[in-house]
Amino acid sequence: MANTSLNVNLGIAEVVKEVRETETVGEMDKTSALVIRAIHAALSPLEKWVMQKEYNLAETKKLLEVKLKDIPAENIITPPSYVAVPALQSIAYCMDDRELRDMYAELLAHSMNINTIDNVHPTFVEIIKQMSPFDAVVFKELIKELVVPCIGIKYVNKSTKASYPIHDIVAFSNLDNFPLVPTQISLENLERLRLIEVNKSAKYNNSLKYDDLKNSVKIISDNFVNDNINTFNINEYQIIYDEFVILIRGFGQFFARACLGADFKNID
Repeated sequence: MANTSLNVNLGIAEVVKEVRETETVGEMDKTSALVIRAIHAALSPLEKWVMQKEYNLAETKKLLEVKLKDIPAENIITPPSYVAVPALQSIAYCMDDRELRDMYAELLAHSMNINTIDNVHPTFVEIIKQMSPFDAVVFKELIKELVVPCIGIKYVNKSTKASYPIHDIVAFSNLDNFPLVPTQISLENLERLRLIEVNKSAKYNNSLKYDDLKNSVKIISDNFVNDNINTFNINEYQIIYDEFVILIRGFGQFFARACLGADFKNID
């Protein structure tokens, strides 16, 4: 008698072949049932998405009604399919997340307005796909200014100048809303996406901004010194703060206009 144990590592074609080679009707029924259950389990997430597709489209229309309510009807156009189709597909996956959902909706609204369509680029959909909700929060905070002061923290040997990095980028003094590690991950991702530039050769002209950042991380710096007192001689090392800036790139400004509705009018 043939071996009727189902190999879970087989692909569908191999499983079908195994079913065909099963000798008894009873064995075939058991194996077929396993295959059917496996197929249903594999497709259930997609089935859920298909069932929600019409609901998500209706919710997207509601968002667009709000965003376009002040636009003259004659200015509303059919969005280009190369922007609208991937945006509509993508928004369906993140209807439960306000930050990402609103960026897709804003992008769609800009692509439907004859006066803002030129601000839209199909790459923007792919950029949003590569952003986390927290990335969106961080970027929204950054674009309140075009030049954002930031600091790096390191422990430096006074004589040899050898240094040990404590934290590479601190951009916000509000560490409750912008914890150091998640925020740095977001900043590096935003830089990878070419929305921002971390420029370590430039410096902000208001020293008070840097003072706020240094004060916000003083406890963290002190804790590092105390935790590593057996590794680094406290008399030989000192905390040094590098001062530099984050710039919102031109590409990032276009993205912010199209996907966040930014106008940069209130920026000095």
